[in-house]
Formats: sequence, C-alpha cells, structure tokens
Amino acid sequence: MLIDEWIKRANGFLLLFAINDKSSFEALNTKIERIRKNEKDKLPVILVGNKCDLEEKREVDKNQAMEYAKSIKAKYYETSALYDGNGNVKVVFQQCAHMILNYDINISKPNPCPCNIC
Repeated sequence: MLIDEWIKRANGFLLLFAINDKSSFEALNTKIERIRKNEKDKLPVILVGNKCDLEEKREVDKNQAMEYAKSIKAKYYETSALYDGNGNVKVVFQQCAHMILNYDINISKPNPCPCNIC
C-alpha cells in the first residue's frame, strides 16, 4: 500500500489526533503497528493532540495522551491549528526537524578505527 511506502521512506513521524475525538486517538494504535511492521519504530516520533482550543469538548485526557506517548517513546505536545495561543504548532515542527537531524547525525557517524592509529 501507499502508506507503507511512505513509512519506509520516512525519517520521523508526527502522529496527530484531535483531543475532542476519542476515535482519532484510538486510531493511533493502527498507525504505530504499521510503523513497527515496517521496522521504523526507532525513528523519532512526536504525538500531537490537536484542537486544544476545544478544551470544553475534550474526550482524551491529557494524562492518558502523555502516558501513551511515553509508551511509544514519543514526545507529546498539544496544539491548536486554529488558534496557536501556546505557540506549539511551530515548536512541534521545529522539534521534529531537530529530532530527525540529530537521529541522522548519530547514525551516520563513522565508527572510530579500533587500532587508534587512523
């Protein structure tokens, strides 16, 4: 499938759900399974609870989302694409880029020669 091709070529993942839609949160399990199936579970992951401007309609508890992020070794942010009052939309993209760049740097470093002469 096309999504598997995207996953295979990915360098990191932003997984979004709406805090006012529990089904969007529950659908994350399927996405994580696909990432793991494609052996990409070591790449950087950021979990984003969007629509934090709809706090009064919240269906996903913030602590539940934070625990889930911890269980999949992801960072967690809450944002509002409509009203970015906390500034996290920009932070999420900056953090994702930073994590991907650091991941790429760490895996591309050559191992030092064990002879200590080179």
